[in-house]
Amino acid sequence: MDMGPQGNGRLAIGLTVLAVLALLAWLTMEPGKFRYLTWLLLGFSAFRMLLLRFRSRYSSTRHPE
Repeated sequence: MDMGPQGNGRLAIGLTVLAVLALLAWLTMEPGKFRYLTWLLLGFSAFRMLLLRFRSRYSSTRHPE
C-alpha cells in the first residue's frame, strides 16, 4: 500500500475513517437535524477527498505547451 502523497493508501484510510465516523454518528446520535448535518459534512469531506484525488491525477497528465 503506497502511503505517499499521491498513493491510494492515504485515500483508503481517509475514506475508512469517514465511514467509521458516519457509523458512530448513526449509532450514537438521535435522529434529527444534527445527525443529518453530521452526515452531510462527512459526505462533503469524502466528496472533496475524491475530487482532489481525481483532479490531481488528471492535471498531472496534461503537459502545457
